[in-house]
Amino acid sequence: MKIKQLLGMMALDANANEVGKIDDAEFDPKEGKITAITIVLKKNFISSNKIEIDFEDVKSIGDYVLLDKEINKEAAIEEAEKAKDTKEEVEEVEAEIVDDEAEEVEEEAEEAAEVEIN
Repeated sequence: MKIKQLLGMMALDANANEVGKIDDAEFDPKEGKITAITIVLKKNFISSNKIEIDFEDVKSIGDYVLLDKEINKEAAIEEAEKAKDTKEEVEEVEAEIVDDEAEEVEEEAEEAAEVEIN
């Protein structure tokens, strides 16, 4: 099977509940194996979240990708949303740090320019 055939397939958990569609696959070129798959968990038409599953947890691939583990879709969506919120918070803090550092460099440059003028 080619990776592009895997993308878009529906994933089912161990209880045959629909989890979502395969969105991406992580490939280890040294081993020549897929190491993980990313599944899009659809909440509604507008938003979705993603979870990553180790490829070891894939039981079989046929018309569906059957996972060897149970996935609580609601809990997975909640966990993915928390991770997304945390990532956004980290990015905001990083942006503030960069802004602060830029201001400091700007102030130092202005002070250095004043010293040279005097």
